[in-house]
This record gives sequence, structure tokens and C-alpha cells, in this order.
Amino acid sequence: MNLSLSLTHACNLGCVYCYAGTKRAVTMSAATGSQALAFAFAADEPDMQVGFFGGEPLLEWKLLQQLTGEAETMATERGVPLKKTVTTNATLLTPERAAWLAGHGFYVGLSIDGNRAMHEATRPLAGGASSFDACMGGLDAALTAFPDFEVITVLDPANIRYAAAGAIFLGDEKRVPRLSLNPNFYTEWSDADLGAWEQAFETLGDWYLARYRAGAPVGLNFVDSKIITGLKDGYACGDRCRFGQGEMAVAPSGRIYPCERLIGDDDNDEVCIGTVAKGFDETKRFRLLAARGNRDPECQDCALQHRCMNWCGCINYTLTGSIDQTGGAVCFHEQLAVRVADRVGHALFEEGNAPFVERFYEN
Repeated sequence: MNLSLSLTHACNLGCVYCYAGTKRAVTMSAATGSQALAFAFAADEPDMQVGFFGGEPLLEWKLLQQLTGEAETMATERGVPLKKTVTTNATLLTPERAAWLAGHGFYVGLSIDGNRAMHEATRPLAGGASSFDACMGGLDAALTAFPDFEVITVLDPANIRYAAAGAIFLGDEKRVPRLSLNPNFYTEWSDADLGAWEQAFETLGDWYLARYRAGAPVGLNFVDSKIITGLKDGYACGDRCRFGQGEMAVAPSGRIYPCERLIGDDDNDEVCIGTVAKGFDETKRFRLLAARGNRDPECQDCALQHRCMNWCGCINYTLTGSIDQTGGAVCFHEQLAVRVADRVGHALFEEGNAPFVERFYEN
């Protein structure tokens, strides 16, 4: 079971691409959080992952701590392995909070858009001032506290020309171990923007090669994931999100959605599948489950379909209004990622690069 708790609709940033809806001071009550945990654990899955999300979840630090304790108690009582995650913009991550999260075994994702130029193009404070220095403070706290974590960088037309330099700054200068570059699929990309995106990925492929050749491998999601799908000959069923079946997100109101990306303003009844107080609306939930997958006619004859993330229900729904139909920016990204990953992977394999072979083959 993968449970995401959206603790608040409030956020101290004003990101240009935010999909989390209108920022407002609406917070999950402790009672609703407890109900959500009890509902998720009652599903009797063999393991549990609880993630804290928002808005900005660290605005509700005491609630996060309280619900973490409750989740740990429930997991211990049931003998269920528990993973804990939090996705934060890093501005409120102090050394003390990072140490607490590390002590409770959290895996942390920090949303930071690269170097100063890239970050300031897309992630200002809510009042318009720069959030970069505050984010660097949170990043430094994470680097001290966590042996492994990731930085999540959103690619957007407003920052794409800085993308390669931004990622390299995080990997080389800040020593971030794992980078996830996640495109904003929900906006318009001009031909010039797509050209800059392509150039950035090719440059980062070369950087990835250089890091492995220097014996200093780095995690880079669009390369790593496509190398793995190449080795496995596609995504397996277990690689895909469960989207309403063993995976759910709870809004501050207690309404349940199949993914945290669909909470938004918490007013879309079409994709709301129940409440923590009353349980699932099974008619709605099974309708969504039946629609999962990809039935886009343009995808069916594509040689890369099995390695393409065309199955993501929340991206598809937001792009096209249909869970089983994808959109153009997804196609561009997936083809480009496969091309760069195959170029990099083949080169490192042919060279017999020891860190590469150990990571992708010996395990």
C-alpha cells in the first residue's frame, strides 16, 4: 500500500508550474490523518509506504511528527514493514528536522530546480522573492543527514535553457547523489523549447558518461529508468503505479484520490474515489481501474511502446482528460530519454565500466 497524505493546501512558494491547486490555509486535521492511516492499514497489504505531501508538508511539522508516530505504531502492531517518505521544497528543512527525519528512516525528495538561474526562473517565494538560498540551506542539511536522497527538478519552458547546467551544479558542486528531472507535461512547449530540452538531455548524457568513467556514478532518472527498461525489455506490471488499487492519496479534507497529482483544488468529483470516513466509492474506483493502461491508437505500433511511460494515469488524465490516452510532450520525452539512455548504456557496457556493470548487471 502506498498512501500519500497531503497535509495542507498551503505553500510558501509560488512555483510557475504548480499542479497542487490554489494555495490556501486549509490543513488536514489530526483526526483525518489518523482515519487515513487506519483505512490504509486495514487493507492488509504485505508492506506499507506512507508519504507526506502538500502544499508544503513541513508547514505542518507537528502533524507530520504525530502521524509518523501513529504509522510506526500501527506497522509494529501488525508486523508490517513500513517505508516513510516526504517531498518538500527544502526551505523549511533545518538540520534538526533533517536529523529527526533521518532518525525515523525517511526517504526524502527535495524539490529544487537546479542552479540559481534555473531555480529562480520557476520557484520564487510566494511573495516573488528568491527562494534559492533557503533551498540551499535545506539541501545542505539533507546532505549532512541522509546517506541517500533525491532532488526533484521540474523542467519547464521558463527554465529549460538552464537545465543541463542546473543538474550538473547539483550533481558536481552540491554532490547530490540522485537527480530526478521531471518535465512539466501540462504546458505548451515551443519548437525552440523542445530543441533546448533535447540539447540538455544530450549534454547530461555526456555528463553521466563522464561521471561513470571517473568512478563517480550519479543517479539520473531519465537515463537510469530507460537503461533498466532496456535490460528488462519494458516495464513489468509491478513497475507501474497502482493508481487507486494499493495506491491512494488523501486530501486535507479526507477525500481519497488515486494519485496525489489529482488532488488539485480537491473539487474534482470525477476522480475522487471516496473518503477516509466512508471508504471507497467502489463504482467510481473500479471505473478508473478499468480504464488504466494506454489505448492511444498512435502508440500501438510504436517500437518503443513497451519502454514508454504512456501508462501514467494522472499524467494522461491531466493532459487529455482520459486515463488511457497520452499526449505529445510525453511522447517527445520518452523517445528522447530512450535514445540518450541507449547511447550511454551501450558505451559503458562496451567499455566494461565497472561501476556501471555492478549497478545494472551484477545485482
